[in-house]
Amino acid sequence: MSSEEKKNTGGKSPALRRRFQCGNWRCRNGVWSCKYREYIPQPDGTYKILDRGQSFPGLSERAAKAAMNPILAAVNQSNLSEAHLVVPTGSRTMNDVMEDWRKLVAPHRKPRGVETTESHWRAHIGPELCQVPVSQLDLRRVQEFVNKISPGRSGKQVENILLTLTGMLRHASKWDKDVKAISVSDLTMPAKVKSKPRFYEVEELKRLIAAASEPLKTILIVLVLTGLRINEALALRLEDLDFKRKLISVRHSAYNGQLGTPKTEASVADLHMPPYLEKVLRDFISSEHYRKNDLGLLFCNREMRPFSDNKLREKMLRPLLRQLEMYSPGKVFHAIRHTAGSVMLESGASIVNVQKQLRHSAASTTLNIYSHVLGDSQRKAVNKLARRFVA
Repeated sequence: MSSEEKKNTGGKSPALRRRFQCGNWRCRNGVWSCKYREYIPQPDGTYKILDRGQSFPGLSERAAKAAMNPILAAVNQSNLSEAHLVVPTGSRTMNDVMEDWRKLVAPHRKPRGVETTESHWRAHIGPELCQVPVSQLDLRRVQEFVNKISPGRSGKQVENILLTLTGMLRHASKWDKDVKAISVSDLTMPAKVKSKPRFYEVEELKRLIAAASEPLKTILIVLVLTGLRINEALALRLEDLDFKRKLISVRHSAYNGQLGTPKTEASVADLHMPPYLEKVLRDFISSEHYRKNDLGLLFCNREMRPFSDNKLREKMLRPLLRQLEMYSPGKVFHAIRHTAGSVMLESGASIVNVQKQLRHSAASTTLNIYSHVLGDSQRKAVNKLARRFVA
């Protein structure tokens, strides 16, 4: 094996990738260029991977992509790609739809939603559909896409990917008459298996809080006593704490070190501040663990920005769970929210009050998540009914 092959394959015989390439595009100094790969068959049955590139000086983005289409079509055919479409010169493709989405829609979406869309495009939609002309992307073609990505993935994962794709098409159909809006309900989807919500036992949370150091200790107490989402807790500011009226105002959510809006409109609300939580918050603010910052955040990192929930989970929560021999993959911050709702219901709170505290958009959401708790309550009620008649 040559040194160039070893460089590209790590010293191993490369597996042939049966993927439809759309190229890696970039613009430098006003010149558009596209990088792609070729897999060259060798006499010994292996394949040599060659990284190729093509520049288009003087051409616009659309003209450059149109000029590149025949090259990519030939490369995909030689790579034994399963894709069979040859894109007519000048026709709009799903790649163009994605570029429009980035320019026109993404600026108005929350960072987490944009990140999810980019991830679905990069891993699933782009490799299969990026060079498909939008005029040919009909219900049958999308159903073929569903069937191809379904093996090895849960029904929920496939649905999420399709919601991203159909959402892009729905926006594009408003601007381009050749784009057909497609609904997930029109597709035959794999069955979804409802995942069971994860919970902590009350004693586990007590152990966790007792062993935690600041600021994780105070963050955990806030989550337990309010049922806030972790990103909402990390976005709390001093002005959101009304000690006089004993209220906590949920107005923001933190993501990747930035403040944004909460998950839904229903998430914006004022929550009761129990006396014990008031004491904990006052003690934290007056302690050395509180960092005064320009944003007025209750919790902030060394850069005076909101904590990242991912980093807090990986660097503080999970190491502590392992130390206490309590670790399992599902025990994350959101499990504390589920525990809070479960304990409230077990304590006799109505489903409506729990819905308001957790700020679900509909009571049906609360019912679906906490059906196991309600099942226990139902059994107790039936047992009481039987005792009344038997006695």
